[in-house]
Amino acid sequence: MDFRTLLTNFPSGFEKDLYIREAGNSEEKFKSLLDLALSEKDPLAWRASWILDGSAELHPEIALEHLSQIIQKLPDISSTGTIRSLLRMLCRYEINENDQGVLVDLCFSYMVSELYPVAVKVHAMQIIFNHALIYPELKEELVTVIEDQVGNNSVGFKSRGMRIIKELEKV
Repeated sequence: MDFRTLLTNFPSGFEKDLYIREAGNSEEKFKSLLDLALSEKDPLAWRASWILDGSAELHPEIALEHLSQIIQKLPDISSTGTIRSLLRMLCRYEINENDQGVLVDLCFSYMVSELYPVAVKVHAMQIIFNHALIYPELKEELVTVIEDQVGNNSVGFKSRGMRIIKELEKV
């Protein structure tokens, strides 16, 4: 399956589901999509990351050995669609201790930047929240950033932010 050619055009719902199943059932195909997502420009990169996220959602084990590579490449990715899909995928995983600091720092920078859409910020917020459950010292900083950013973002950001703050109060 040549994903480079297949993703040249926006896939239909049927095609998307087929690509997700194919990539989720084959380490080689998953790796091929990952290479496109991490090295190509849009629209190919975000389409590949969109399929990767769907594959990892159906077959979580397929992405495990690639998490560190994804985290290390995130700072070099300019496509907000690619970042959004990769962060969405990373939300579902326990991150290796060696990569946690890099990922959390990136997520804080995504949250405070005006360059990123709300979807990126919300997934970044979720990743930081997941880490704040492990490292309680992150709680106060996350709450401060959410409260600071509420006025600069959409209702979706505010809604997720307020839910996360309530969850942090319980911990």
